[in-house]
Amino acid sequence: MLKTVFILQDILEVNRKDHLAVDSHLNLPECLRIVAHLRRIGVFSESEMRLQFLRCREAWLSGILDDLDQRNVYEYLKGMVNCHRMHLFDVVNQYRAIFSNDKSGNDESYDGGLLFSWSMHQIRNHLGTLEVMLPKISEGGSLSNILDQCMHVLALSSAVINLFSKNMSTAVENFQVVLDSHRWVPLPSVGFTTSGATEENQNDVTPPSVLMEHPPLAVFVNGVSAAMNDLRPCAPLSRKHLLAQELINGLQTVSNSLIHYNAVRVLRGNESSLFLSLCQAFIEVAYPYCAACFGRCYPAGAALIIERKNLLDGVSQLLTVSSNRGFKKSSLNVELINATENGNAIMEEKSAIVDAEVLNNSNVAQNGTETKPESQSSSS
Repeated sequence: MLKTVFILQDILEVNRKDHLAVDSHLNLPECLRIVAHLRRIGVFSESEMRLQFLRCREAWLSGILDDLDQRNVYEYLKGMVNCHRMHLFDVVNQYRAIFSNDKSGNDESYDGGLLFSWSMHQIRNHLGTLEVMLPKISEGGSLSNILDQCMHVLALSSAVINLFSKNMSTAVENFQVVLDSHRWVPLPSVGFTTSGATEENQNDVTPPSVLMEHPPLAVFVNGVSAAMNDLRPCAPLSRKHLLAQELINGLQTVSNSLIHYNAVRVLRGNESSLFLSLCQAFIEVAYPYCAACFGRCYPAGAALIIERKNLLDGVSQLLTVSSNRGFKKSSLNVELINATENGNAIMEEKSAIVDAEVLNNSNVAQNGTETKPESQSSSS
């Protein structure tokens, strides 16, 4: 009995040492041969043999994972996912082929639930490792590669959401820092571009060049672009609306910051005009661009952002109030100009009248001097 156990363990040990080779693991014919031998010599009962088979295969799988380097999180997870993806399915199929006497068709009640319990134990361990180690990966490309191999997307989705939320927070924080220290001086105009308003008519979404005139917005949009670059390769479809809300929250924070800045800062003359120009660029350029970027990650994703444009109402109100004030001021200036022009016209008219009177008087005087000699001559 002990000799047979040692033989089985030796076979599994040899298999463990050569696990990196393509054909190193026990294939189904080898498993059938070993179990048939154990059955002939009567080492284990049928239930004990099933349990020992699963234990030995789990020990072999654990040996593969123990040989992986946990210091490199990405490489470890890639190796673990690859190991489970290839070998867990094989173990389950081998077990079913070797111990195929169940007729219930119920996976959970199969052989008293032994295989079901063992499989769930492996899956829980797999998910637990993903939940612990995925947050340590900070690159979207690496997460994408794990996603390509991993079918358990719940833990991966959480890591994607956490990474996107972190990137959005960084974009908002950088915007606030630059806004607080920004000096309101005119910058060279680079043209007005509304690139990124829709996702259907463009194969590539590039940041609008007009944002270079507004450094706080440029910093924010750069941060959003970085977040989208990390999200796009590994965007989980099931988390589309949750990630959209993360982007909307970031845009809402920027909108609130602009409103607060307008309330606490005293901007005069040209400074106020430049600030309002930034607000207008946020509404008409930055917001549509961010929506278009999200549309590149998800089908119809831009619509989820555009339909929440009411969050810009506060900033739009700033522009409306300023526009109304400018209109009143302009109206007053027009009235003054008209009044001045009318006054000048009156003065010109009066001047013309005076000039006419002077001219008439002059003519009368001239006529008088001309007739006087005639009168004198006649009298003489």
